[in-house]
Amino acid sequence: MDSILIKISIAEYIDRFSILLIKEQQGLDVSKELEQYISSKGDVPVDDGFDHYLGVMKAINEQLWDLEDKKRKGVERFSREESDTAFLITQLNDLRHETKKRIDIYFKSEFTEKKSH
Repeated sequence: MDSILIKISIAEYIDRFSILLIKEQQGLDVSKELEQYISSKGDVPVDDGFDHYLGVMKAINEQLWDLEDKKRKGVERFSREESDTAFLITQLNDLRHETKKRIDIYFKSEFTEKKSH
């Protein structure tokens, strides 16, 4: 088996779509998966909100991408800068979660992500 089809929330779809767009910008070969997301976009209730939220999620995920790169390659271990970077990542992940909740509310998604923290 090379793939699995499951129902996901619209927010999860938009989040993953935005990450694939970022990976493509970074030169990673995600064309096959990205084609799947583009072709299934017709199944999503597309309106101005879709493009808006795709832009918001992409902006958040680009910042997370940069901070994760910085944490892995650009800061000294156990330094103040590493701690500050990790804290920013946590804050952005909280914002990402809250944005995904709002997307699911906006689109009246059947599913939504649950978190306990």
